[in-house]
Amino acid sequence: ADAATWYGDTDTDTYGNAAISQRACAQPSGFVNRAGDCNDAANAVNPGATEVCNGIDDNCAGGVDEASA
Repeated sequence: ADAATWYGDTDTDTYGNAAISQRACAQPSGFVNRAGDCNDAANAVNPGATEVCNGIDDNCAGGVDEASA
């Protein structure tokens, strides 16, 4: 089997930082298998979060306080 790419997940929200990655056959401690976290210091901010009106891009969609579809 080929080694997978793992992404650093400092805030433990199960979304990793694409800028911090490593390839390994087994999951390294502190790493997850999906990237996309736009703020790996805040576990409430990730692609699976709900956007709320708070001046923050909660859902990593590239907009702040945008209306949900």
